[in-house]
Amino acid sequence: MNKKEFYKTAKKYKVDNKYELAIENYKKVLELDKYNIDSLKELGEIYEKVNDINSAIKCYEKIIEIESKNSNKQITIIYLNQIGCCYANNLNYEEAIKHFRKALEFNRVGWPILYNNIGKMYIKLRQYKHAEINLLLSLKLQHDSKLFKDLALTYFCTKKYDKSIDFYMKIPNILQNPPIAHKLSFPYLANKNFKIGFELYENRLKNNPIHPKTGFEERIDIPFLSFWNGLDKCNNLLLCYEQGIGDNFQYYRFVIQLSRLHPEMKITYFCRDLIAHIFKDYENINIVTEINDLSLYNYKCYIMSLPYFLKIDKIVPNSENYIKIDKDKVVYWKEQLDMKNSEQKLNVGFCYKGRLHSFVEKHIPLQAFELLVDLNINLICLHKLSEIEEFNSVTFQDKIITFDIDNDMGFIDTIAILQNIDILLTVDTSIVHLAGILGVKTILMLGYSSDWRWFDDNEKIWYNSVELLRLHDNVEFKTILPEVKNIIKNMI
Repeated sequence: MNKKEFYKTAKKYKVDNKYELAIENYKKVLELDKYNIDSLKELGEIYEKVNDINSAIKCYEKIIEIESKNSNKQITIIYLNQIGCCYANNLNYEEAIKHFRKALEFNRVGWPILYNNIGKMYIKLRQYKHAEINLLLSLKLQHDSKLFKDLALTYFCTKKYDKSIDFYMKIPNILQNPPIAHKLSFPYLANKNFKIGFELYENRLKNNPIHPKTGFEERIDIPFLSFWNGLDKCNNLLLCYEQGIGDNFQYYRFVIQLSRLHPEMKITYFCRDLIAHIFKDYENINIVTEINDLSLYNYKCYIMSLPYFLKIDKIVPNSENYIKIDKDKVVYWKEQLDMKNSEQKLNVGFCYKGRLHSFVEKHIPLQAFELLVDLNINLICLHKLSEIEEFNSVTFQDKIITFDIDNDMGFIDTIAILQNIDILLTVDTSIVHLAGILGVKTILMLGYSSDWRWFDDNEKIWYNSVELLRLHDNVEFKTILPEVKNIIKNMI
């Protein structure tokens, strides 16, 4: 076949999504004509679709090389931008910014999309001041309502909640757009405007996307059962878990509140088997890990909706321990810790990372905790051994106490160990809620960006035993540890 026939065949395979065959034929075109722009462009697009980002970049670089000889600045800008997008898709945000900026060098006025893309990359890098500058530049060049969402997120991350709300409200028909109306709930909640915030939060139920980190739907789907509206008479309610483990620990207080408000209603809490066993028994709450017969229930409801149904307009510190404590385990772990603590040192538990990554900072490198080892303490890592990937690479392994925990039942050993330590140091992960419910003295370390539920002050809203320690500057999360060290020193 000649060049035209290979190209025609390649395009057909591309349309039919037969990408391997399309790639093969595009390569044959390029063997015959290495300057074939159309083939390079379409081949690059296919490589992006099959996630072969490096090969896509090579195609686009070749186009730039060819067009530079023709002094075609517009094509150069387009493909520098596309290469930047490739790096962004490969999570290489710094390299993406370099290419977006290089594209700007070919156009002194600047393309709005380039500033927009640079702003998005800075959000990913948590460099919010740079993000704000570039997004506002883009908005100045072209009034595009698509920018409002990114600016709203930027202001939310920097705790400028009123500005965040203002930009969300600029989005046309936002209240008819459930995913964006859901995001609008967060600055309202962070501003402690719970009435509006929890109402907007219900917009999450209008779709059920796949979570980008877990690969699962945001909540388990329960078909053939109507949503409870919080008002209609309900004799048997199926209440379902959703979101992370810590969310379910934290929100179980509202399950108890609902059960006391409606003592006549039987509440069946469909819970993850990892944590179902740790909640105390209540008269009209039944906890199950599987559902066998939907016909038993009048309605369904998800646990994160309870504050809305309960009309929560103020949150007060939790006053009831609803977590089961295995007394035999408490004794066992006291003995284990005593064996490690012949000098009666302070027992300091710590958690240094969460399970999922997000804009919320939840990871302090384990090596950074070396700062604490010269204190007269027992430093006890409360992660499962399988979760401490960095352990073999840290230089002070002998100064960290680790145990193989929670292999029989989720959190059963963690709960008992928490009963035997003097203080817990933790990032924002599920254990902070366990410790708070149990009344364990805790320092919650918060980075510059934090979840809405920790607000922007140090008020103890959720738990009396949890002290909030936060960074007020956009610096590395580990720089919070010297302040933690001083607190521990004063305890000693």
